[in-house]
Amino acid sequence: MQIEHAVVLVSGAASGLGAATARHLAGAGARIVALDRDEKGLDHLAAQVPLAATVVGDITRTEDIARAIDSAQDVGPLTVVVNCAGGGSAPRRVLSRTGTMTDIDEWRSVAELNLVAALDVSRQAAHSMSRNDDGPSGRGVIVHVSSIAALDGSQGVSAYAATKGGLVPLVHTMARDLAPWSIRVMAVAPGVFDTPMYASLPDSIKERRQREFVYPVRAGAPEEFARLVRHIAENDYLNADCIRIDAGLRMHQ
Repeated sequence: MQIEHAVVLVSGAASGLGAATARHLAGAGARIVALDRDEKGLDHLAAQVPLAATVVGDITRTEDIARAIDSAQDVGPLTVVVNCAGGGSAPRRVLSRTGTMTDIDEWRSVAELNLVAALDVSRQAAHSMSRNDDGPSGRGVIVHVSSIAALDGSQGVSAYAATKGGLVPLVHTMARDLAPWSIRVMAVAPGVFDTPMYASLPDSIKERRQREFVYPVRAGAPEEFARLVRHIAENDYLNADCIRIDAGLRMHQ
């Protein structure tokens, strides 16, 4: 799937990995439709790179996803979706050392964002892509953002780890469901990247993570993540898998 001239929908595009992906793919000639609930962040992105459209919306709202896909279809056939929207909550153990249980409503909200909304993005994107012409590279590709927390786990992040982990078998299943339509589905599991989410972590957690890098011993640059996403989109033989990009980091606690 060639990125140049492709219509690409990027969710979570206002900052972090989503913004880096939008910038990188726009630089490669893609026509970017940027979706995020942060209107100011989208305006800032639009001032940096040419965007085909911006959509202020929340992927936990089905109608907002539909508006974004409609905006993409106004530009041309939607062939690439990169779902970077997601998040977690403050670190909380299932049962704290003082005996406080984790907040179940907070847990559910993380699941709604990271897993249920990811399915909603996928089903609506696939429905749009199914109407594209079926060429040598298929009709489209959907890329989700998982996390190394999904694969290694760490204390205090049960909601984030479980819901990002749930993306992996979801991607496997959706790739098989959508194969008759010539639509690929992939996931990327990033490690520690220099994003606003990483900047918000306590220094103690940052220091612990730095001791767990293999090489290079640093946080990843969002551009490095974006280059992998482009490769996934353009390499038609990548499907039904989750690729780690983490400098060999393995979380031990």
